[in-house]
Amino acid sequence: MRTTSLLAALAGVMLTLSFAGCGKQTASKPKTLQEGLAQMQASLVTASPAAQSNFYNQVQAGVRYDNLAQSLNGLEAIAADPGLSEQQKKLANDVIELLKAKMQGSGK
Repeated sequence: MRTTSLLAALAGVMLTLSFAGCGKQTASKPKTLQEGLAQMQASLVTASPAAQSNFYNQVQAGVRYDNLAQSLNGLEAIAADPGLSEQQKKLANDVIELLKAKMQGSGK
């Protein structure tokens, strides 16, 4: 009897702990442009080929070659894509704000 009670209690604890990690995690707002770009790259894995192409060919290339206006145009196109989720659009808008801050800081 005692063994059965102990096994039942142990099973209950294991179930409780296994469901503790099932909560939906939301990505935190990026603090730097590089952090935002990394989050965007990860979030666009499920996006349309056009959104992915804009990200790689416009946004990342623009940042790499210091053509921030090109990056901004690419980000705005991504944010306007109707196929993106609300979380992806919010992330794109967060990165747009970081990019605008960098543009003002560098005078471009």
